[in-house]
Amino acid sequence: MNRQIVNYLLLLLVVTSLHSQAQATHNTMEVRYYDRGEKDARHAYKFELIRAILESTRTEFGEYTIIPFAEEPSAKRQSLLISEGKILNLLWAAPGTAIAEGEVISIPVDILRGLLGYRVCLINPANFPQAPIKSLSQLQIGQGLNWADIEVYKYNGIIPKQGPTFESLFEMLAAKRYHCLPLGADEAMYTWREKKALYPFLTLEPDLLIYYDYPIYLHISKRVPLLAARVELGLKKLQANGEFDRLFSKHHATDLAQLNLQRRKVFCLRSPYIADVHQCEKTLVYPPLSTK
Repeated sequence: MNRQIVNYLLLLLVVTSLHSQAQATHNTMEVRYYDRGEKDARHAYKFELIRAILESTRTEFGEYTIIPFAEEPSAKRQSLLISEGKILNLLWAAPGTAIAEGEVISIPVDILRGLLGYRVCLINPANFPQAPIKSLSQLQIGQGLNWADIEVYKYNGIIPKQGPTFESLFEMLAAKRYHCLPLGADEAMYTWREKKALYPFLTLEPDLLIYYDYPIYLHISKRVPLLAARVELGLKKLQANGEFDRLFSKHHATDLAQLNLQRRKVFCLRSPYIADVHQCEKTLVYPPLSTK
């Protein structure tokens, strides 16, 4: 029997067992992740995907309620909170990072299809080097305090400037304290549009692309295995009925077309989070908008 079919049948057995437990408790499932409203609008795709997962599994798991956490703790703090499962019980992160190493059940589906590893620079042209960039050592990189990506840069001999909050990074760029704020291809265009009015200097650098392996999985606290089973089943349903493709294209197709990733000069970094690292100059494949 096909391995995929066997895995699906095993999942259904687990879901059936857990569903029986859910019916016995008659509790509405609580889903807790950080969402600071307008400050986190760049995560709109993730929020819509999670809701689609929950909606697609009402029959098997019943009602749910989303309880947002209006802060964005450091990765280490998030790892602690999701391990406890009381304030946070669902997060997204790359495998090998602090969150993924917590007491979690990880669903090994890259919900961003590699996009977060394709990094485009937001810059202040007033201090961006005029000479052609031949090495990333020519650039001072900016990162948020304790972002997991910092370890990627350090692993490659690059020490980023850290800002205490996402918002502070733009103040630092205005003050010319670094050259490049690398953001994933899933969020660079959105962030540029959102911040341009407040920071008129803000520009999307047109020629460079920083790449490292950075898949993003959904991680669920081990305290709520029923939610993990629900998320896994929901993702399988959305992949099977095409809704996963539709949502991905809805949020990313237009911006990806404007970013022209294929035409940029690529700087490949090795990741300390991925054990089997390839030479990406030879294997780099630009993320498809459809899995079909």
